[in-house]
Amino acid sequence: MRKILTLIVACVVFAGVASAQSDSFKSFRVDAGLLYAIPGGDALDAGVGYYLNPKYQITDNILLGAKVEGAVMGSANEDAFDVSAVVSYAATFDYYFNTNSFRPFVGMDAGIYSLGSIEFDSNENFAGGSTLEINEDHDLGSKFGIAPKVGFSYGHFDMALQYNLIFGQEKGYDEYNYMSVKVGFHFGGGKK
Repeated sequence: MRKILTLIVACVVFAGVASAQSDSFKSFRVDAGLLYAIPGGDALDAGVGYYLNPKYQITDNILLGAKVEGAVMGSANEDAFDVSAVVSYAATFDYYFNTNSFRPFVGMDAGIYSLGSIEFDSNENFAGGSTLEINEDHDLGSKFGIAPKVGFSYGHFDMALQYNLIFGQEKGYDEYNYMSVKVGFHFGGGKK
């Protein structure tokens, strides 16, 4: 994990010293915000999360960066509920179509996703109340994934739709692919 994060940081630093730079925008910016997660399968209902994405403006249209993102999703029925978490570390690529105040973009992220799940059961005790017990705790390891995205920036406001496709999931635990609706802001990266 440390080697991958070091590689991502090295790519961003290399991009920073590259001779190509944006003519219209400041070189460095940081995107941060919240997301609503919609799982691809039926086992989980929905969830929330966050993202932090420092980026370097290579040209007026191309940004490269490194992202950390976390999402917590859950499901519940009468006797039990599950809480699942996905944390990703990825290299990011964004292509902006113009240099106006309203800037639509497309992009792709690729990196490592760490997956885990905890199942809780509700049991009635002898006093008539109920207790929660951990039924199963699954550490599903780290998997490679990609995440195509489409969105826009307006001033320093950002909004995007992104689908996280995680490869190599175990059978029965392949519900971690999710669509995220992201809303956030970026700091830096404004017009020169």
